[in-house]
Amino acid sequence: MPITVSMIEEKEFKTKMRGYDPVEVDEFLDEICDEMVALQEEIATLNQRLSQASHVGAYAPAAVPAPVPIPAPAPAPAVVKPVQEPVQKQTEEASEAAQKLLARAQKVYDETIAEAKAEAKEILDGANSRVSQDIGSLEEEKNALQQEVDMLKAAARDYRERFQRLIDDQQHILKAETGLFE
Repeated sequence: MPITVSMIEEKEFKTKMRGYDPVEVDEFLDEICDEMVALQEEIATLNQRLSQASHVGAYAPAAVPAPVPIPAPAPAPAVVKPVQEPVQKQTEEASEAAQKLLARAQKVYDETIAEAKAEAKEILDGANSRVSQDIGSLEEEKNALQQEVDMLKAAARDYRERFQRLIDDQQHILKAETGLFE
């Protein structure tokens, strides 16, 4: 698919961290567009001159034969060929430049994606590490709290048993004393 000036002007690139300066890229793309427009105008002008030259050659009067046979003049395409080669060469150069630009853009895109993936992996690995550490410390805290709860339950059980013995002792004392007053 040939690249047109409008394709270059309409192309939008995503912005990424540590990417190229968008203003600088836009200015460079504008320069490419200007160069492409100039080359296209030059190609149109040369094609027009070529067309005129081939029409002039077709309607030119026949050459007067000389007494000594001379080789026939070169056909019109041979005359036009020097004009075509520079045009074709410029077109090929513009095409190569555009392909190099696209290759560079693809390379930058690939490098940016690779850097973003590496950075994302680092962030995820760091987050996973912190989560693992947090889970470990929370487990330790949970175990410490569970031990404290178990100790409090044991102390409550012990207190309840002592209190029950105290109540039982007080009941024995009261029964023993009520026997005295009867």
